[in-house]
Amino acid sequence: MKSKINLISTYSLLGVLVIMLLGLAGAVYKHNETAKTNVTKNTQTQVATVQAENIEATTTEASWQTIYPKTKPMKIGEVEVLASVAESWPDRIKGLSDTPYLPENVVKVFIFDSAGLHSFWMKDMNYSIDIIWVDEKSEIVHIEEDASPESFPAMFVTEIPAMYVIETVTGFVKANGISLGDKVVLPTL
Repeated sequence: MKSKINLISTYSLLGVLVIMLLGLAGAVYKHNETAKTNVTKNTQTQVATVQAENIEATTTEASWQTIYPKTKPMKIGEVEVLASVAESWPDRIKGLSDTPYLPENVVKVFIFDSAGLHSFWMKDMNYSIDIIWVDEKSEIVHIEEDASPESFPAMFVTEIPAMYVIETVTGFVKANGISLGDKVVLPTL
């Protein structure tokens, strides 16, 4: 009888130890998950801070030339600007998408192989722009002011065939008195 009681107390003690070990293992697991969550949150915060610092660094006035290299002088009406030219299909498709900003004196010029009803959208844009369509005679035939990123997937298009399209900072058209019929002197390629 004594050996049965010893076995029962041994098994009881063993059971209590197993329960305690399982409780301890659960506590350790919960602590590790909390620590992982905190590390993930800290890492995400650090990444967001670095990204914000990188954007801030790339948006300094001195660095615009790294975003828009090889700009060329041109005129829109009487206003002299620098043009970043999109001549190839990949350049035309990308346009200003994913750029952090556009300096006031820089424009994006799209040169097409033939005149047409070239449409534009605001996919992956980070800021609003004015869009100007220019025909083969270098005259402005259509203007869209303040096209915003929120307008995507809407398309902006002219009803008059255009050979060139110019994207400027929003407010450029109004600030410079640009209007239909104004002449454009395109950059020399």
